[in-house]
Amino acid sequence: MSTQVRTCSKCFQLMWLKADEYEMLDDETVRAKCPHCGTAVRFKLGSIGPNALGPKMGH
Repeated sequence: MSTQVRTCSKCFQLMWLKADEYEMLDDETVRAKCPHCGTAVRFKLGSIGPNALGPKMGH
């Protein structure tokens, strides 16, 4: 997968995560560590809808 851009659920800063900075838990769920506050966060990948395969820019 490519770079994932997500918002941290604790510090609310954007995380720009490269493929080697996150772990795939299953086909839909990713786990990563926030580079700002160090919190472990999980998020679901979009798999349904018009932007499912497009970039995830958080807006």
